[in-house]
Amino acid sequence: MKNVKTVLLGLGAVNIGLLKILEAKSIVIAQTYGIQLNIVGVADSSGVAAKSTGYSYDELIALKAVGNKARDLSGYIADVKVEDIVKHVDAHLLIDGSPVNLDTGNPGLQAIKDALTNGWSVVSANKAPLVLGFDEIQTLAKNYGGKIAFSATVCGGLPVLNVMQRDLLATELYSVEGIFNATSNFILAELEKGNAFDAAVIETQRVGAAEADPALDIDGFDTANKLYIIMKSFCGYSGNISDIQIEGVRAIDQTQIRQAAQRNKRIKLLASAQKTNGQWQLSVKPVELAANSFLGQCDGWEMGISIKADYYEEIAMKIKEQDPISTCAAVLRDVINLFAS
Repeated sequence: MKNVKTVLLGLGAVNIGLLKILEAKSIVIAQTYGIQLNIVGVADSSGVAAKSTGYSYDELIALKAVGNKARDLSGYIADVKVEDIVKHVDAHLLIDGSPVNLDTGNPGLQAIKDALTNGWSVVSANKAPLVLGFDEIQTLAKNYGGKIAFSATVCGGLPVLNVMQRDLLATELYSVEGIFNATSNFILAELEKGNAFDAAVIETQRVGAAEADPALDIDGFDTANKLYIIMKSFCGYSGNISDIQIEGVRAIDQTQIRQAAQRNKRIKLLASAQKTNGQWQLSVKPVELAANSFLGQCDGWEMGISIKADYYEEIAMKIKEQDPISTCAAVLRDVINLFAS
C-alpha cells in the first residue's frame, strides 16, 4: 500500500468534490490500486495548515460545509503565503484546485514549480499555470523526477488529453474542433428557447457552473485556454496564448439564433485548430454548425471534440457536465495513473 502524502491547494468545489469521492471510494481505491491519499497539508484564501498525521476526508468536508477555512484547522501556520505551502510540508503530491489567475498564475504556478523542484508529483485542475508556464513546468518535471498530470483542465471528465497522448501515437494530427465550455453552450441553448442572455448567465451562476464574473466563459478565454493546453500537450505547439484569435458569445442575440435556425444551423462557440502549409492556426469564435452534425448536436451542458488525424480519420466524443463532479473524478484518475502499482 502506497501512503501518498498529499497537499491540497484550494478547498473549493474541485478539491472538496475529490474528498467526497475519496471518502466514498477509499476502500475500493486501496484494494484495486494500492494507494491511499493522506492529506497532510491544505491551503485556501485564508492561509496554510499542515498536519504530519494527516487530516481526515470528512474533517475537511465538514470544515467547508459550515463555512470555515484552512485557518480554522489545527496546524494552521500564520503568516505563510498560500503559494508557499510546499516549503512548509513534507509530501509526495500536490493537487492544484486553486482559482484560475491568468495575471500571475498564482498561487498555483508558484506552488507547482516548488513541488516539482522538490521532486513531488503534481495533479492540476487549474488551467492558469499551464497557460502561463507550460514549458517551464514540463522542464522542472523532467529535471527533478516528478510527474505532472492535468487531464481535468480540459473539458472536465472528458478524457481528451488521455486519448490523444495515449492512443494517438505515431499519428499526424490534421485538425481539432470542439465545444469546450459548457457554460457558454448552455447560454446559447437558452437563447434558442427564447430566454434572455442575462437570465441564462444568472442560471449558470445559480447552479455553480459559472463564477461571479463569467467573463472567462462567455468571452471565450476559458475555451482558448483549453485549446492551448491540448495543442501544447500533443503537438508541442510553439505559439502563445495571445496568438489565438478569440471572440466570445456576448454579442450573440436571439435574432442571430433564429436566422441560423432557418438555415438548419446552430450557433456554437467553436474552438478550432487547423493546419495549413505546416502551420497551426488556432481560433475561438461563434460559428454556425449544421444542426445535425456531431458538434451541432452538443446541447446545453454538453462539451465535445472532433479530432482528425491520418490513421484514425475522425474521433469524436462528448460529455454532459453541469456540475464539477466529473472534473473531480478526472483529478482522481490522474492521481491513480501516477501512483497506482
